[in-house]
Amino acid sequence: MALPDNITTFLKGLPLDKMKGEDVFVASAFFLDGGGTKSELETRLVRQSWTKSVIGKKYNSAYFTRAKGKIHSTSSGKFTLTDEGILYVQELVREIPTHATTLLVFQSGNAHSFDKFLRNVLKKAATSVDIADTYVAGNLFDTLLDEVPKMTPIRFVYGNDVGGFMTRAGRFATQYKVETKESKQFHDRFLIVDGKGYISGPSLKDAADKKPATVVALGAAGSKKLIDLFDEIWKKAR
Repeated sequence: MALPDNITTFLKGLPLDKMKGEDVFVASAFFLDGGGTKSELETRLVRQSWTKSVIGKKYNSAYFTRAKGKIHSTSSGKFTLTDEGILYVQELVREIPTHATTLLVFQSGNAHSFDKFLRNVLKKAATSVDIADTYVAGNLFDTLLDEVPKMTPIRFVYGNDVGGFMTRAGRFATQYKVETKESKQFHDRFLIVDGKGYISGPSLKDAADKKPATVVALGAAGSKKLIDLFDEIWKKAR
């Protein structure tokens, strides 16, 4: 990814008014890292590059702690970006190489980080959201789906409702453009947001709660195959 000559220009190209301090921390680290090479960085470099007049908020040392998941602490005052952090910034500037496929790993007990990553993906959906999940529950509307813009169409195909999903779906549909279908003819869990595919290891309702969870962000070729698969499943579902 080609970066501007200075960090001020880079940051001004981001939606800073919608970003939390820890997100700006990660974006600044991404620039200082040269675009996601996973080199070891020092927190003082981020602090020194922090300009309140540009970012709109003072630097806070707590941002380092809050960025956990997107950065990995290597020693006191030092860290590297994680795959999750790199992908977050790449999606933020909408310049992911079309061939790129990225694996994200969320350790056991990091359900919030898993949900936060997908919420960030879903809130940017402009044209469509397609989701296939084998085991669903009503909590999905609060943890993930209410982040989708209300005018963006959602198609959700599921295998088994294990608690309140369809009850909540009816109420959700009064405010959001959502269609649901049931099918037993698929096994994997995946999402397609504005044509970009994401494969989830576990079901979305409790991913990374008690066991590690993985998400694979697909490039253009893989995303096209996933789109074709979803369309096939959707046509046969009821």
